[in-house]
Amino acid sequence: MTDDHADRGGPREYTDVFLRFALRAVRDLCERRGAVLESITCEAVPGDRDGAVAATTVVRFRGRRCVFRRGIWPPGHPAATRAAIYATVLEERLLTRVRPADGGDGSPVDL
Repeated sequence: MTDDHADRGGPREYTDVFLRFALRAVRDLCERRGAVLESITCEAVPGDRDGAVAATTVVRFRGRRCVFRRGIWPPGHPAATRAAIYATVLEERLLTRVRPADGGDGSPVDL
């Protein structure tokens, strides 16, 4: 199965391809924006009967720990395209929703 057609397989195949592309895109984003990638994972959405899968990324940005979670399965796009969209939305949210840490409570920022 090619990367372009991973969405024709099941969620495991799609998720594997998505993670490969998303990891590259998020690492690039972190390098360009001065963030630190802590983790990127995919997991089944608890209690979803349709088998939905969500990707979760944790980064440190502007002194804050940020958590971004977004559904990736069932797919609306090929995995490579979905990964690019994922990284773009993550970047937009980091730049517009995260203020520098100011000695607050230190709780993570949900994006």
